[in-house]
Amino acid sequence: MTKQYPLPLVTVICTCYNHAQYVEEAIYSVLNQTYPNIQLIVVDNASQDESVAKINDLLLRFPNIQFIPNKTNIGICKAFNNAVKLATGKYLIDLAADDVLCLDRIALQVSAFEKLPDRFGILYSNVEEITPIGKHLCFSIKPENAPGGEIFGQLLEKHFLPSPSTMFKKEVFDSLGGYNESLAFEDFDYWVRCARNHHFHYLDIISTKKRILPHSLSSQFQSVQQSERMLASTYETFLWAKGHIRNEIEKKSLAQGISYYFRQSVLLRHFEIANKFREITPLPFHPKTLLADCLFFFHQLHRRLFTY
Repeated sequence: MTKQYPLPLVTVICTCYNHAQYVEEAIYSVLNQTYPNIQLIVVDNASQDESVAKINDLLLRFPNIQFIPNKTNIGICKAFNNAVKLATGKYLIDLAADDVLCLDRIALQVSAFEKLPDRFGILYSNVEEITPIGKHLCFSIKPENAPGGEIFGQLLEKHFLPSPSTMFKKEVFDSLGGYNESLAFEDFDYWVRCARNHHFHYLDIISTKKRILPHSLSSQFQSVQQSERMLASTYETFLWAKGHIRNEIEKKSLAQGISYYFRQSVLLRHFEIANKFREITPLPFHPKTLLADCLFFFHQLHRRLFTY
């Protein structure tokens, strides 16, 4: 007779900020999972809407949910790190309160993760992007464009990994010090640091429905007014990566990634950050950066002529 081992515990940390319209659906998508061994921690980051009231209503029906109501907004990275202190799962899922887990996501991802060698630290899948009212927009990635294994260089070259789909080992997260609380975002920096010494695995399923909202981080990145801190955080991630490059292929990948964010910085008129990107690039920029180079040059010339 085959010995039956207990299923590993998975901790889902659902972070909420002004998501009253969606938080119940997000929580129910965890409660309704086909996987039975789940710890759910909900964090509210000082919402100004009815989010806390809706969460409290659910707590009356589901008292096993652990709730952290922050009195002030401490940022997504710190809020998640604080919740991890209560986490006892082998695996972690970072769930935004406006997203929805697909019914068998955790069961399928755990099954795949348990079969992987120890060197794997993150598993990711595909994501269905939806409108605020839940209608289909697109899928985040094509499976043929979803690499696995050692992907440090590929992460630097192109942002392809759908953040809402990831499941990661808690022991790896703890060993890396969690999310960097000084940054404007949590995912890209953590992926890069994790990918330096750990492998990634792509599981070809649709794991999550990601709601695309006007105030999401991806939208903020396109906003001139709100993008400066995000670009500065991206610079810090690339600066760390530059100190951990191991070969010429990774150097080229780093240069390509820096080139892209240099262009973004110039086009959004964040010239000081653009200059920082220029200073850390290990190789000359690609010719496609020529327009941004020209705009940057004229900005620098203008400063020299009119700054006394």
